[in-house]
Amino acid sequence: MDAQVEQIVNFFKTTSGFGRVLRTMFDMYVQYERAFGAVRLEKPRTDEEEALSKFFGRDYYNQALIRIGLADFERQMCKNFMADDVSLGDVLEQYIGKPVRKAVLPNLKKSTPFASEVVTLLSKYKNTPAESWLKEVSAHTRRTYRAAAESYLNDSKSTMRIIRQTADALNNISAREKLIPLAEFSETHTGSPDSFDFSGTHGPLFLKALASKFDVAFPTTAENCVLLHYRAGLLSHGVLSNVTVFGILGDFTCEYYNELNQAHVLTLENISRFSRASAHGSKVFIIEEPQIFSAVLARLEGEKCTIICPTCGYNAAFLCLLKLFDAVKIYFAGGMNYKGLEFADKLYVEFGKNFIPWRYTREDYAKVIEGESGYLTGEKRGLAMHNESLASLLSHIKKTGRTASSMPLVDDYVMDIKNIVQ
Repeated sequence: MDAQVEQIVNFFKTTSGFGRVLRTMFDMYVQYERAFGAVRLEKPRTDEEEALSKFFGRDYYNQALIRIGLADFERQMCKNFMADDVSLGDVLEQYIGKPVRKAVLPNLKKSTPFASEVVTLLSKYKNTPAESWLKEVSAHTRRTYRAAAESYLNDSKSTMRIIRQTADALNNISAREKLIPLAEFSETHTGSPDSFDFSGTHGPLFLKALASKFDVAFPTTAENCVLLHYRAGLLSHGVLSNVTVFGILGDFTCEYYNELNQAHVLTLENISRFSRASAHGSKVFIIEEPQIFSAVLARLEGEKCTIICPTCGYNAAFLCLLKLFDAVKIYFAGGMNYKGLEFADKLYVEFGKNFIPWRYTREDYAKVIEGESGYLTGEKRGLAMHNESLASLLSHIKKTGRTASSMPLVDDYVMDIKNIVQ
């Protein structure tokens, strides 16, 4: 057994609270043969709440249901044990004592020539991120990878070269402190700086490989493509992704900026050049709605505070900027609707106890909808929260079925900022 795998398995076996979640993950891993989907831990015991809270650095206490994504668990496991090359499958096999993978080779008689040749690559990529992806390619040639299968019929050598280069690139994705330009990464793995671009020869296939690795949906917008590349430590089209900021200190400070005390729009390309950022009073206030952000700033003239508006949503520039701050509390004020709650919960998952839901109480919600309000759409009725406070409000909002702009809370936001940063 690999030393790192043995260390991780011993930890899970000797630490109370992991047994049920790992057994459930094992069953799901066997089904998909990769870290895909999520397990639901109903009525968690105290030791399970404690174990998962310490493992993720989040608050899982007093929840009727805990939902854990296999890919999230794998990433956190690698982070906690500094074991980038260990897969969840390896750990589950040793922990349970049974194999998580079925026979490597499918029935080749029923496979297409393209799928069959992809299968022959599996032995070279055994126990790597590329192995799971290549299995996905071979199993979904009629839909997801139809373009590659059709390309194979016209030029099998070029198609397989692209498959191999994409698989090699996928195995060289790792967490980095500094983003690597996509063009540089592409040239290293393909000999051309444009291959992994959105419309490059390898671009769509590479995005599908990344989506498989991070267990997310295939990106359908340029912004989501940039975000997916960012998650892989790559900088692509950084000017497309931006965020509006006010009062950022540290490397962002300049004489002109301090003198005018203005809000600035920073792109991912700008942000990636800095190594750090700091905030007034070690507090960052995030206001989701641009019009409320503008109204709050107009009432805070002369105040020293740090406020961020994710004008383009949960994008790469916004996430990259937040990760430049060290030891700050993050206050988030978002819409009283499914979108705002989903945004807030993403931040909680990412930043744990440093994240604070701001003006997300039932009293605040009542103030918001007491004037003109509208009906909530049912698109996110299946939404579930990791954060207990957000989950409580979500339940209340679903029952009420109403939403409205949070503009009635502007004066409250201003008062809070003045009081908190003192």
